[in-house]
This record gives sequence, structure tokens and C-alpha cells, in this order.
Amino acid sequence: MSQGEEAENRVASLVTSGFVLGEGPRWHNGRFWFSDIFGGHVYSVEESGDLTVEVTIDRPSGLGWLPDGSLIVSTLAREKAGQSVGPARIVRVDESGQHNLVEVKEDNVGFNDMVIQSNGLAYVNFYRGTGGDHDEIWMVKPDGNVACVADELSHPNGMVITPDGGTLLACETYAHRVIAFTVASDGTLSDKRDFATDLPWADGLCLDSAGAVWVGSLFAGEFLRAARGGAITHRVAAPSGHWALAPMLGGADRRTLFMLTADTDPQRAGNQDSHGFLQIIRVDIPGAGWP
Repeated sequence: MSQGEEAENRVASLVTSGFVLGEGPRWHNGRFWFSDIFGGHVYSVEESGDLTVEVTIDRPSGLGWLPDGSLIVSTLAREKAGQSVGPARIVRVDESGQHNLVEVKEDNVGFNDMVIQSNGLAYVNFYRGTGGDHDEIWMVKPDGNVACVADELSHPNGMVITPDGGTLLACETYAHRVIAFTVASDGTLSDKRDFATDLPWADGLCLDSAGAVWVGSLFAGEFLRAARGGAITHRVAAPSGHWALAPMLGGADRRTLFMLTADTDPQRAGNQDSHGFLQIIRVDIPGAGWP
């Protein structure tokens, strides 16, 4: 589709609700998984809409799995009156319980979205809470060793890795764009560049096999399919007044687009007043890469 053509608009159907604020959507082992940040749960969902609590954990966000099957959860710091009162963590969950891989006790910092490569290397957003272009992406090894692999970012968010493992894409929410990095053999990132621009409040992200991305346009209340360069080919509107948080391509053929939305606003969300919803729509082009 060229820039001059109008994007195709589609209508989604509701699958389930009853949670607070969904984030970090993933398709894993035949089920849709997501974090309920304010509700303190990681859920899985059958396509019929039945919710199952998989993990109870404080302020979960990003999700992924190590090669041994262990679930990894990144968490936001707990806050009170704008100040951190609990650490930001990256937690491994296995049959023996929950184990901190990483814990950061600084004020006004936190982790958010995360993607894990097939070799177990994880990439996670790290927020410094100071505003401006001061946020980072960290690489986390399965043993908990960390390294900053990208900095001077403006609220990095949803991330994906291409099927060949050679490129990491990330939303940069406050810059309204998706950026790309080259992934080296040691997992480090380089050659930051634009992938798609003019994407209002780009939040969650997933990739399809044609090389386009689905993006949650948070405050604009719609999900956008953007080709490289930013041309919008498809739009799916969230319910009126809802945030459009994060999409994920899943299902047996990866042609079901799962979309997390929330009935809230910035003031209400600051008070953890939100009502989360999960919607789906069938698409023509299947998902690709990680997650």
C-alpha cells in the first residue's frame, strides 16, 4: 500500500475482560498470556476467553521464556506518591518458586516490556523516570548478568526480534516511532535507525511475516499495521475512550491478532483505576519472529 492509499479499517470482537490493565502479551504453548500490571497477576487465556492465573507477582509487565521453559517476568517498581517504595525486578518463575535474576532499588526506575531471544538472552526496557531521552534497553543473560545495550531513548516500549535473530525492533513511545537495531553475535545492539515514524504514542509491538509491525497507538485508541517507513495499511479501533495498549499475533496459525485495551485515562491510571479488555480479529498475514 502506498502513502496515498487509505488504510483498511477492521472491527474486532471481545474475548474477555475482568482484569485491570493488561500488558506484555505473548502466545505460548497454545495459549495467550499477558500481565495484569495493577492486578498483580500473569494470566493465560484460551481462545474461548477463559482466564487462568499462572503467577501472582507485584506489578508484572514483560514476559518471556528461557530455553529450559522457565517463565521470566519483568516488573515495574512499586510507587507511593510518585516515589519508588519497592524494587524493580526481573524474576524467573519455575517449579520451585520465584527467584530474582535482577533487582534495582533506585528511586524512580523500573522495567517494562521484554523480549527473549531463542538462546535465552533477554532485552528489557529500563526507565530512569527523569523524563527526556534518558531511558535504556538492557541485555540480561540467563544467569542474571546485565549490560546496557542502548541508551538515550525516549520511553522504549514493545520489542520484537526478527526471525533471523539479526534485528531488534522497539517502540519509542514519546518519540512516536519504531526504531531498529542490529543484533551482534554477542547480543549487543548497534546502528540505531528509524523503522517507522509518525506512530502516535507507540506502545506494544508485534511483527508479521511480511515484515510489517502491528503497534498499539496508546492514547489514539487504535491498533495500526505499519510497513517499513511508516505507511499505515490497516487500522483496528479500540472501543471508544479506551487505550490501545499492546497487540500480539497468535493462534495455531499466528493469524489471530490479540489486542489489549483499557477503559482508563492518565489520571485514573495513576490511581490504578482501570478496566482491561482483550479483543481479537483474524488477519491475513501471520506473525513472525520473537515473541
